[in-house]
Amino acid sequence: MISYSKLAQASIKELSKRSVALSDITTLTTEFLQTHYHFAADGKRLEEALSMVLKRDEVNDIILTALFMDESAETMSDENPLKARLARDANGHNVDEILAIGLAGQFGAAATVHYGWLDNEKPGLIGVLNDKTDSVNVYIDDILAALVAACAMSYLELTGGNHF
Repeated sequence: MISYSKLAQASIKELSKRSVALSDITTLTTEFLQTHYHFAADGKRLEEALSMVLKRDEVNDIILTALFMDESAETMSDENPLKARLARDANGHNVDEILAIGLAGQFGAAATVHYGWLDNEKPGLIGVLNDKTDSVNVYIDDILAALVAACAMSYLELTGGNHF
């Protein structure tokens, strides 16, 4: 059983509130590695890789900040012009991408490139979250894509295939 810091536990709890479980991250990472690296990932190693990602305070700071922004947008006054931009995930806002790039970038240039691919293609739950209309989900889809990219690069590091 992997032990997480209080900060990581808070991130895991907030992700869960936004319908993202750790198993969703490892499933998406498995699919990503299969698609791009053409091999089946080992589940136990994937959990280790995700643990490597979530052990970084900087990662958890980004997760918690991003999810706070989505939550705040939902309760923001309708008179606030930012609310309308966030509700439609306006082009040009880009703070969501900046935070996600900051997360992925901690795991090397390849993780940042992989985040970009995942953000563009929006496979699986990433796309589901992006397309939800019953809540503001400007940040969560990008954070999930960045977590998958970071987990994939950490997995490759653990298996000897990547050193960032």
